[in-house]
Amino acid sequence: MLFSRKWAIPSKDTFSIQPIGSLVKRYLAKAEISVDPFARNNEWAAYTNDLNPKTTAGHHLPAVEFLQMLKDRKIKADVVIFDPPYSIRQVKECYEGIGREFLQTDAQNGNWSKEKRLCAELLKPAGVFLHFGWHSNGIGLKHGFIVEEILLVAHGRCHYDTICTVERKIQSTFDFNE
Repeated sequence: MLFSRKWAIPSKDTFSIQPIGSLVKRYLAKAEISVDPFARNNEWAAYTNDLNPKTTAGHHLPAVEFLQMLKDRKIKADVVIFDPPYSIRQVKECYEGIGREFLQTDAQNGNWSKEKRLCAELLKPAGVFLHFGWHSNGIGLKHGFIVEEILLVAHGRCHYDTICTVERKIQSTFDFNE
């Protein structure tokens, strides 16, 4: 596993942060089909989505509905970019920013488990899952993924680091009961 640490000025637009944008571009350069369910105004992926209809994303659905739509269309991706709001507070701000009511069920989605399961199903064998947040929990071994690379981006003493986790799909799922 490759591990690196860089320093960069923080930004709400994750991929405008130079070391993070470089990481994403490196993996996208090898991809034919890519998916970004939380794209905002980033148009790097082939299939983009953002809940906010004022963004330039190709779709404006809840992420789980967008990913399910791609699965139903039998889309198979080489890369999925997963950069959701990092905290429940950020989710609440996103919802309120577009006039959507923030419900208790929205607060319980902090681990994004349904979306990650769909991402695992969308990815081709050897596909790559790029996860961004304040932790390194990606899809995980139970879904057949191994960590290939971690980039830790420090932003200074008053800001949380951004943790970029790259996982590769090595098989569909593991059966831990065998």
